[in-house]
Amino acid sequence: MLNWNGGKVIGPCIESLLAVRDPILRITVVDNGSTDSSADDVAARYPGVRLLRNGENLLFAEGNNVGLRHAVASGGRFFLLLNNDTEVDPSFAAEMMAAFDEPGVGIVGPRIFYHDDPGRLWYGGGDFFPGLWLPRHRDVRKPAGEAKDRRGPTRWVTGCAMLVRKEVIDDIGMLDPSYTIYCEDVDFCLRASRAGWKCYHVPAARVWHKVSSSSGGGFTPFKLENRIVSTHRLFARFKPLWWRAALCPVFAAISIVLLAGLLATGRGALFRGAARGFGRVIAGR
Repeated sequence: MLNWNGGKVIGPCIESLLAVRDPILRITVVDNGSTDSSADDVAARYPGVRLLRNGENLLFAEGNNVGLRHAVASGGRFFLLLNNDTEVDPSFAAEMMAAFDEPGVGIVGPRIFYHDDPGRLWYGGGDFFPGLWLPRHRDVRKPAGEAKDRRGPTRWVTGCAMLVRKEVIDDIGMLDPSYTIYCEDVDFCLRASRAGWKCYHVPAARVWHKVSSSSGGGFTPFKLENRIVSTHRLFARFKPLWWRAALCPVFAAISIVLLAGLLATGRGALFRGAARGFGRVIAGR
């Protein structure tokens, strides 16, 4: 579990994990250079939780890799990446572990709900918008009763709650820290798929997410800038040059409409965040 200034959320997350009886979980918190008291609070309140402290914020991919390296060195066979702003159902881990009985399954994800609207889905599997190949959550914002029970293969599993078997890491390595933030989970799953592993979604495994608490919540300039940059990096790695050239006019038009819309509606901070993102893409950063 990666933590960065998560004093308001990490306690309830750990408490929910401690309620899990099957399988037995070994909890490791990787503190990513927090400036609040959350790491010290974890050390004081949860002596059974392993606490690793990074001296600085290594961001999502490399911060989680610190924990993965420790878990691999400790002899683990299955590794769960879990956001610190989540709470889990006591049976969620057992439900996900059962999916590994399916041949070739290497990565498993649960059904994830909004914490402040616990019957509404945030993630019901990972897919892409047709044609544009932009990552999307299936069934996002749908009431659970209206969503399909999609147990089975999915294109990608969100890093918010991702269970990985060790053999996948042996084959493809860990999360790619060249993604500043966002899309590193999609990249990881696509690399696993290329290596022959299946990603699997288990709706019976339930998690509740306090969405984006570490990045300020909602649609922020930080999120917009880095989504633009990371999505472009994903395209560059997994889509051929001819596809990117063919879609370039479409994405250019979308970019112009986005910037114009933000400017016209007076959302200057978001406009500047988007402009920084497009600037980084053009500059190759």
